[in-house]
Amino acid sequence: MIAFIPQVKQLSFLPGDSFHLPQEPRVTLMMERADPRLELHCRRLFPGLVFSEKLGGEGYAIRIDSVDRDQEDSAARQDHAGIMEETARLLSGKREGYHLQADGTGIIIQALDSAGLFYGLQTLLQLVELYEAIPAVEIVDWPDTALRCMNYDLRQTYSKPELLHAYLADAARYKINSVLIEYEDKFPFEAYPDLAHPKHAIEAEQLEQLKQTAFLYFIEIIPLQQSFGHLEYVLRHENYKHLRETEKSTGELCPSKPESFELIKGLLGEIMDRHPDSRYIHLGCDEVYSLCECPDCQERFEGVRERAFISFLNLLIDHAASRGKTPIFWHDMLDKCPLEELQHLDKRSVAMIWIYNGRNIDAEVSALTAKFRELGIRVMGAPAVRSFDGAEHQNYPVIANRVDNLLQWNKTADKLGIDCSVATNWTGPFSLGVPYGVFETTWYPMLLHADLCWNRGSDTDTFIDRFLHQFHGISPEVGHGKLGHYRIEDYYDIIWKLMDEVRKNREYAELIEIMHSFEEATDRSRTIHKYVYRWELYPGDQAEWRSLLNNYQRNRRGREAVRPRMQTVLERFQPADMAEHFVRSRFYLHDYLERTMYQEMGLNLDE
Repeated sequence: MIAFIPQVKQLSFLPGDSFHLPQEPRVTLMMERADPRLELHCRRLFPGLVFSEKLGGEGYAIRIDSVDRDQEDSAARQDHAGIMEETARLLSGKREGYHLQADGTGIIIQALDSAGLFYGLQTLLQLVELYEAIPAVEIVDWPDTALRCMNYDLRQTYSKPELLHAYLADAARYKINSVLIEYEDKFPFEAYPDLAHPKHAIEAEQLEQLKQTAFLYFIEIIPLQQSFGHLEYVLRHENYKHLRETEKSTGELCPSKPESFELIKGLLGEIMDRHPDSRYIHLGCDEVYSLCECPDCQERFEGVRERAFISFLNLLIDHAASRGKTPIFWHDMLDKCPLEELQHLDKRSVAMIWIYNGRNIDAEVSALTAKFRELGIRVMGAPAVRSFDGAEHQNYPVIANRVDNLLQWNKTADKLGIDCSVATNWTGPFSLGVPYGVFETTWYPMLLHADLCWNRGSDTDTFIDRFLHQFHGISPEVGHGKLGHYRIEDYYDIIWKLMDEVRKNREYAELIEIMHSFEEATDRSRTIHKYVYRWELYPGDQAEWRSLLNNYQRNRRGREAVRPRMQTVLERFQPADMAEHFVRSRFYLHDYLERTMYQEMGLNLDE
């Protein structure tokens, strides 16, 4: 087993010698149209290369061999046109696919488009890292999902801007080709400067650099601007408060007020202006909880929530379409919409179905997909690599739920031919909540998503072995030799036990190890309340007091040992005050009890 992520479609080992990549390889790049990105990636992959470029013909190819190879021997091999004809036959027109061949004389990768050649280079990079010499091999590979998307949620805590760039490159390495970004108050609004975070909003220049990085790595940005619900960051302000559906609706906009559409049109306008090359704009529009509760909406829409929702959504769709964008909306407000209302929905939209839990994804998604498609509305899919899962304090994803969700979605998307899958990766339930966790703890389910999007027939039983080998440099022999048998759901339970064996991406493993240490120090089975309860049952009993004090001291010492370590490791990934926000969210309850109940009871570390 080669630890490819994603797992390749067709692989054949060939007889013959392996290819020893020289320090100064000869690299020939052939393109039907010039794409400077490909030369740049060649130079990054092979720093000492002797480079040449040829334009013309059909398709894209790269040839890698030794500078000192005999020229006649090189010319005697199949020419570019001949191999390209075979590649076209093998790929049968599949976009972003590639054909890689390696033997003792060198390596050739061919593709029908520049993105395909880029992905062939990513597979070659994985081969280079896994083998001292590239084995004689032939690979034919292509994606099963056209739009393979990950998610940047910038609402709560998020990574330093330079890391957001780096993570685009990392995602592209695993053949992700799009990213859904919810900026919220981190967007550099100009017409609405009061909505931009005073400290953590991305600067306009940083946004331009982020878009350039995405383009360089063949990644399309899909911006998400909430337009109906989840507008807490807007409606919390006094000058927008009057646009709420009701006084209690901290995040839901009233569709009956003309100013509501004017506000959203302005916000969407800025987002679309800053993303001129994005084909899509995501309108949000999920969880509009208080819809149709105000008297004006009750009268105007006769109390029919779906009618109110579609009326406002159609205004948004028309505005986005008039700007040349394809608008996307979350499906949930139309989940049970009757056909007589749903048929009024503007057909120029795309419904993104998000279902994160449950054992019957296939039935739910199939029914929703049929309902939308019958009306001529395209469907996209959205599993989750992190979501609520009944736990707001998630130091890493609830992985059993996430694996199950991804696997179910994979089968359903394959059956229904859903050609876009977004791995939503929420940092919190909404703007006014506490952070679930940090982005850097989600690489494991994110790469499972990448694996399944590219190759829906991927062998998921081997995924944890491939991930540990590819991402952390831990071979299956080493991992299983130390820990015995483990399964796909066990990553967060085992990686901290393998710290001595981690050879790559150690900083992520250390982050998970610290989060585990925090959880161990606050283990539910050792929560202090049960010992306090015993003390109240038997006040004055010295044995009860000693038991309470012992457990209090053990828990507090364990927590306090973790606190500075957590802050330090988080500052590698986030601005210091954002890292502090996360740490405080984890320690707040314990600190509160220290200031109140524990102090009042006389618990301390000295006795």
